[in-house]
Amino acid sequence: MRSLAAVVIILLAGWQSLPAQDVTDPREMFDFGVDFFLSEDYEEAVYYFLKLVDLYPDNANFNWKVGETYLRIPGQEQKAIPYLEKAVKKTSLKYKPRSFEEKNAPHHAMFYLGNAYRINNELEKALNTYQEFMDSEDFKGNYNVSMVEDEVARCQRAYIIKDVPVNIRKTRLDAPINTGGNNFNPVVSADGNTLVYVTSLTFFDAIELSRKENGTWGEPEVLNPQVQSDGNYYPTSINRDGTELFMVEKNTGNQDIFVSRLDGPFWSKAKKLGKNINTGGRESHASISSDGKTLYFTSDRSGGFGGLDIYTSMRQEDGTWGPATNLGPVINTEFNEETPFITKDDSRLYFSSDGHFSMGGYDIFYAELIDGKWRDPVNRGYPINTTGDDLFYFPLTREDQALYSMIDRAGPGTSDIYRIEILPKGASSKEPEKGEMKFGKDFNLLLIDQETGDTLVIRYDSMEQHFQLLQKGAKYKIKVIE
Repeated sequence: MRSLAAVVIILLAGWQSLPAQDVTDPREMFDFGVDFFLSEDYEEAVYYFLKLVDLYPDNANFNWKVGETYLRIPGQEQKAIPYLEKAVKKTSLKYKPRSFEEKNAPHHAMFYLGNAYRINNELEKALNTYQEFMDSEDFKGNYNVSMVEDEVARCQRAYIIKDVPVNIRKTRLDAPINTGGNNFNPVVSADGNTLVYVTSLTFFDAIELSRKENGTWGEPEVLNPQVQSDGNYYPTSINRDGTELFMVEKNTGNQDIFVSRLDGPFWSKAKKLGKNINTGGRESHASISSDGKTLYFTSDRSGGFGGLDIYTSMRQEDGTWGPATNLGPVINTEFNEETPFITKDDSRLYFSSDGHFSMGGYDIFYAELIDGKWRDPVNRGYPINTTGDDLFYFPLTREDQALYSMIDRAGPGTSDIYRIEILPKGASSKEPEKGEMKFGKDFNLLLIDQETGDTLVIRYDSMEQHFQLLQKGAKYKIKVIE
C-alpha cells in the first residue's frame, strides 16, 4: 500500500527530492550547501558542508556551517559540538555568510556552541560558554544581553526540573507503525480506533492512517493521494470517530490549516479553513475538541501576546468556524506556544511553550480549566521534557498516558512513536515483556463464585507490580472494581 501510494503521489505532483549531487569543485560545494540551507533542506546542506570540512578541516567558516546546520536537524544537534568548538577559535564581527573566501566564523558562533552544549544536556559547559561569550571583547554593543541571559536562565531551570523527575514508562509502538524512517505527529480519534501520523519515505513525507483491528494497529494506508498532498501536509488532529482530519500545510515562510473529511471509502481533497482561522500570518497547528465544537489552534496574527499564541474558535451552525478568541496571558506569553491538545473531558490543555518555566527550547506544559478559568501551566517534567525542543505531546488520558514521538540518540537517530505512561513514584519503569500485564495504578479484582456467591479479592499493587491474594474461594468470574 505504501509503495503504490508513493508512485501515485510522485506522478500527481511531478516532484521528487533529488539525491545529493557528486560535485568536486569546492566552490560549487559551498554554493550548493548555502542554497540548500536557505531552502531549509538541512540534510542536503550538511552533506556539502561536511565535504568542505573534509577538504579544509581547520577552516573556521566551514566548521561553522556544519555546526549551524546540525543545530537545525532534530536529533542531530549534538553533532554540532566538535565543529563549533573548532569554529569559535577564529571568529570575526565582519563575517560574510555567502563568501566562499571567508575563513572566519561569526563571533556569535560561541553563543551557538553554548546552545549545542545545552541541548546535549552539558549544562555546566553551556553556562561557561555563555559567560565567555558575554565577557568577550566584541560582545558589548554588538549583541543582545537579554537573549543570552534567557539561555542562562533555561540552564538554571533545567537543574531545578531535573532534580524532581517524573517516573515514566516508554513503550515503542510495534510495526507496522514504526519503520526504519522518521515517524512522528501521532494523533488518535477519541474512540481509539483510528491513528494518523507521518512517516518519512524516500521522496516525501507520507500521511499514514491505521485502524485498530482485534486490538492491534493494522497495515497503514497512505492518504497523500486522497487529500492531494505532495508531502507538505502534516496531521495535527482527528475528530472523535475518525472522519475529520485537520492538517497544517507547511510552505517556506507560511503555514495554513486545512481539513479533509472521510466521504464513503475515501478522504476528500484537503480544504483550507476560513479567514477566522487562517490569516496572512502563520497558523501552525489545530486540534479539535472531543465533541467537535471547539478548535484550539496556534497563530502569530497581530493582536496577540507575541510569537505564536493559542486561540479557540467555535463551530457555527453552518459548519464554518467562528471568530478566534485568544486564550489569554495565563496560557500565552511573549514567546511561542505550540501544538495544543485538549483532553477528552475538556478540562486539561497540553501544549508546548518556550516562554513558561522551560528547561530547553520548547517544553511540554499542561493547564487545568477550573470554573471556566485557566490555571497556571505546569511543566510536564523531566525526562519527558529535555534541554532540546519538545513538541506534539498527544494525551490519551487526562493525566497519565500519551503518544509522543522521540529520537533515541543511542539508535539510528530517527524518530519513533512511543506510548508514554506516567507511573507512581517507585513503580518499575522497565518495559514489560510481551504478554506481561502492566497497570498504572492500584485496583482490586473481585472474583465471584456463580453457584455459591463466595468471593475472592485480589489486589493489584502498582508500586510492587504484582497481585496479592486477599481471600480464597472457587470457580470465579472476574470483575474490575475501582
